[in-house]
Amino acid sequence: MSKLIHKVCVANRGEIACRIIRACHKQGMSTVVLYSRPDAEGMAVKMADEAICLEGTSALESYLSIEKVIAATLKSGAQALHPGYGFLSENAELARACQEAGIIFIGPDADAISKMGMKNVARAIVQGLGLPIVPGYNGDEQSLTRFQKEAKTIGYPILLKASAGGGGKGMQIVAKESELEAAFHSAKRNAQSAFGNGDLLIEKYFSSIKHVEIQVLGDEYGKVIHLFERECSVQRRHQKIIEETPSPALNPQLRQEMGQAAVLIARSVNYVGAGTVEFILDVENLKFYFLEMNTRIQVEHPITEMVTGFDLVEWQLKIARGVALEMQQDDIVQSGHAIECRLYAEDWQKDFLPGSGKVVVWKEYQASGIRMDHAVVESGDVSIYYDPMLAKIIAHGSDRAESLQKMLLALSKTRLMGLTTNQSLLQQILVHGQFESGSYDTGFISKFGDQIKTEWQAKVNSSNTQNEIVMAAWLYQWRLRHNQQALKMGLPSGWRNVFYGPQKDEFELAGEKFKILYRELVNSSARQFEFQINQEWSEEGNNTLLLLDSPADDVIYEMDNRRLSFGVGQYQDEIFIHHADLGVFTLTQIPRFPELEQAASANSYRAPMPGKIVKISVRTGDKVNQGDELIIIESMKMENSVAALQSGMVKDIFVSSGQLVEKNDQLIQFEGDM
Repeated sequence: MSKLIHKVCVANRGEIACRIIRACHKQGMSTVVLYSRPDAEGMAVKMADEAICLEGTSALESYLSIEKVIAATLKSGAQALHPGYGFLSENAELARACQEAGIIFIGPDADAISKMGMKNVARAIVQGLGLPIVPGYNGDEQSLTRFQKEAKTIGYPILLKASAGGGGKGMQIVAKESELEAAFHSAKRNAQSAFGNGDLLIEKYFSSIKHVEIQVLGDEYGKVIHLFERECSVQRRHQKIIEETPSPALNPQLRQEMGQAAVLIARSVNYVGAGTVEFILDVENLKFYFLEMNTRIQVEHPITEMVTGFDLVEWQLKIARGVALEMQQDDIVQSGHAIECRLYAEDWQKDFLPGSGKVVVWKEYQASGIRMDHAVVESGDVSIYYDPMLAKIIAHGSDRAESLQKMLLALSKTRLMGLTTNQSLLQQILVHGQFESGSYDTGFISKFGDQIKTEWQAKVNSSNTQNEIVMAAWLYQWRLRHNQQALKMGLPSGWRNVFYGPQKDEFELAGEKFKILYRELVNSSARQFEFQINQEWSEEGNNTLLLLDSPADDVIYEMDNRRLSFGVGQYQDEIFIHHADLGVFTLTQIPRFPELEQAASANSYRAPMPGKIVKISVRTGDKVNQGDELIIIESMKMENSVAALQSGMVKDIFVSSGQLVEKNDQLIQFEGDM
C-alpha cells in the first residue's frame, strides 16, 4: 500500500545528507536536516528546506543521540527519517523508536538490523543458510579471557571488529598473542565511541584477499534483487578509498553465485530497502566468504548507479512509500565501468593522520562521465570532530581503461587547497602497475605504500619541479602586488628613470628556502621577466619567462617553449600551488624585513594548528616567564601546549575555553619584555 511522504528528516551530515536532500527534492519531498553546532554553516543546512540544531558538538552529543533525533523529527512534522550512512544508520533502536513514534524509517526494520547489523548474529544466520563464512568468534561473552582462548583456536593473525558498525572503526589486526590485550581494549573504546556499543567479534585475518560486495534492494512484498558487485580492495585503516565496478577479479559464473548468495541472505531476514552484502574473495581459489551485511546505503553506491542506471537513494524513498520492485533480475544489466575515489582531509605521508582547517580553494571538475558528490564549501571549515572524507569523485567509461583515464583527468583538474588531502596519493595509485592490471588486493597500501611515497617524493624533489612550483608562487605574489599598485601604462614594475638592478623575493617550500632574483623587461604586449633561482645575478645569461593572462585562481607562464599552468590560492601567510600531477604544495613568503617580523611575533601568539582551546593558563595582566604555559589546544585528540617565548606581561587574550580556532588565529598579545 502506497504511503504519502511530504517531508523527510535527514539525520546525517556532509555529502550523504546533501545526496539525500537532492533525491527527496527530485521526488517532490521537502526536507529538514539535523545538524550539530560545528555543522551550522554546512552545505546540507543551506540546501535543506528546514534545519534543526541538535545542540551538541561531538557525535555522541548530536548525531548519535536517538532521543534528540526522534524529538527533532517529531518537532519538524516530517513523516519519514533517512539515517544516511554511519552514525545511527545501522542502529536497531533508532528504527524501533521511529516505529513507536509513527515515523517511517527509510531502511530495514529493527528486526533485520538486529539480525544483520550485528555482525555476530549475521554470521550465525549465514552459516545456517549453508553459505561459507570467515572463521571467527561472535559470542556474547566479551571477556578478554574468552577472546584470548578463541584467538588461539582460530590462529593468528586475527582481526578484531566492532559488532555494531562498519567503516573500519574499532577494527584492529592482531599479529600475535602478546598484542591482543592492548588491541582488545583499544578496539572496545573505539567501537563504543563510534557506535555506542563496545561489543567485538574475532575473524581470521587473511593476508591476501579481495573485498567484493553485492548491492541488494528489497521491497515490503518480499522481492529482493541484486545490482551486481563493487570491488573495494584499496583500503587504508580498513576503510575503502577507491572502489570500482565491475570487479576485474570476477568471471560471469562467480558474479552470479555471489549475487544469488547476497539475495538469499537478504531474503532470510525479510530485508526491505537498500543494503550491501560484503564478501572476501580468495582469488587464487576463486572462493568467497561472507564478511558482513551493511543495512544501509553505502558510501560507494554511486558507482553502482553509474553502471546500472538505478538511483539507489530514490529507490530507498520509493520503497519506504510502499512502491514495489517491478523489474526482474534478468532486466538489470551493467553498462560500462565506474571508479570512485574518496577525497579525504588527511596526511598520507604521515600514516594518514586526519586533518582539519579552512577550505581556501574548491574547484570541482565537470565533464561527461564525471560525477562529484560532496559537501565542500569554499571558505568553509572542516571540523576536527567527524570523519575527514570531503568528496567522492566518480568516473564512468565504456570500459575500465576509459573510466581510469577519465578519473585521472578529473583528479588532475580538481582543486582543493588549504587542507592536506590524499589527492596526490589517489593519483599515484591509479597509475601503479598493480592497480592498472586489476591484480591488487586489500594489502595494496601496506605492500606498495612506501614505494609510492618514495616515487612521489622523487618527482617532488626534482629541481625542475620545485623551481616550477616556486616560480608559480612568485608570479602569483608579483601579480597581487602589481594589481594593487597604480602603475603607468607600458612601464615595468618598479620602473625608475635610471637603470635598476634585480628585485628579490624569497619563499620556503617544505623547509627549503628559494631566493628569486628578477627584473621585468619592458614589453608593450606582455609581462616578460629575466630571473635566477638560488644563483647570483649577472647581466647576461639569465633565464626568461613570459607571464600570460589567466583567471585570478590560475598562474600560467611560458618558459623554454613550454606553457605551464598552476592553480593558486592564499590564506593568511600561506600560498597554495596546485600541480596537476603531484597535488597541492604549501609555501610561505619570507618577509623582506625579517627582523621586524620576528620582533612582532615575539609578543603575539597564534594558533600553531586548527583545534579547540581546552585550557587558558593565564589572565590579562599576568606576568609570565619564558617557557611558562599559556594555552593548551586540542587537535586530532592530542593536546598541544603554547608556551611563552620570553618573559613579559599579558596584554590581551583573544580566545576563550572551548572555542574552536584556525591555524594562525591570534591567541594572546604581550606588552613586551620585562
